[in-house]
Amino acid sequence: MTFTPITLPFEPSALILLVGPSGSGKTRVSRMFPPGHVLRADDFRRMCADDSGNQAVSQAAWHALETVLRARLNLRLPTVVDATFAEEGQRRRFAALADDYGVLSYALVINTPPDIAHARNAARTGTTRVPADVVDDQVAQIREACPQREGIDRTVHAESLPVLGAALQRLAVQEARTSDLADVRRVFGDSASELFAWDSISRDTQFRTGTFAAGNEELCVRWMDDGDPFDWRFEACVPCPSGSCPGPAWTPVRSVADLAAAQQNTPVDDAECTSCFRI
Repeated sequence: MTFTPITLPFEPSALILLVGPSGSGKTRVSRMFPPGHVLRADDFRRMCADDSGNQAVSQAAWHALETVLRARLNLRLPTVVDATFAEEGQRRRFAALADDYGVLSYALVINTPPDIAHARNAARTGTTRVPADVVDDQVAQIREACPQREGIDRTVHAESLPVLGAALQRLAVQEARTSDLADVRRVFGDSASELFAWDSISRDTQFRTGTFAAGNEELCVRWMDDGDPFDWRFEACVPCPSGSCPGPAWTPVRSVADLAAAQQNTPVDDAECTSCFRI
C-alpha cells in the first residue's frame, strides 16, 4: 500500500459519541472506526425485537448497550456510540460514564444541513423513518448543545476530519489482510465467506479448491481460472449425475442459493463428471 496513514484526533481509550439528527449520516461517519469499536443503538434494538426502529424496546436496548459499553470502558478499549444524542441528559449521562472509568469523552458532531437529513430520513422505510417534526426537534436540540458544559471533554466536528479517506484506508487494510478470500466474498458475500477456507492440499489436480463447512457437513468448491477473464467462476463438487460413477462432478455456483442447491445435490446447472465426462 502506498498511501500515507491517516491519524484521527482521538485518544486510544476514548469514548466517542456521534451527535447528529436522524438522517445526518452518523453510520457512514462511523465507518472510520473498526466495526468492533462501534455500538449502535439500532443494532441493539434489532437484537431485542428484530426491528432496528422499534422504539418499544429502546429501554432494554439501551440497557444492553450500556452493559457492553461498561465492559469496554473497564478494559480501556476505544468505543464509538452511534445514536442521535440530541438530548442533553443523555449526553451528560455518557460523559459521566467516561469519567467513572477515567477515559476521555468526545462529541463527534455531524453538521449535516437539515434539508439533507430530512431527505435521507424520508427515503427510509418502515419503522426506521422518523417523523419529520422529531428530526426538527433533534436539529434544534443539537444546535443549542454545549458539550463541554455538559461534561464532555472534547468536541470534534466531522467536517474537519478526513472521514472518507480514513474509512477507505481501514477497508483497504482489512482487504489486504483477507485478500485470500476476496473472490469468495465477491461471489457469495461476507457471511458465506465465514464458512469457507481454502484447502491446504487441493482436491483437484488443476485448480485450487476450498471448503464450505459447518457442523459435520461440508461442500467442496474449486476456483476455475483457465486464463479466460470472462469465464472465471466457482464450481461445486457434486455426485456424478449418472449415479454409477464415483465422480467427482462439478457444477457452476454463482450465488449462495446455488451453493445451497449443490449441497442438497439439486444443482441449478448441469454437472460435468471428470471421470466419465457425462453432462
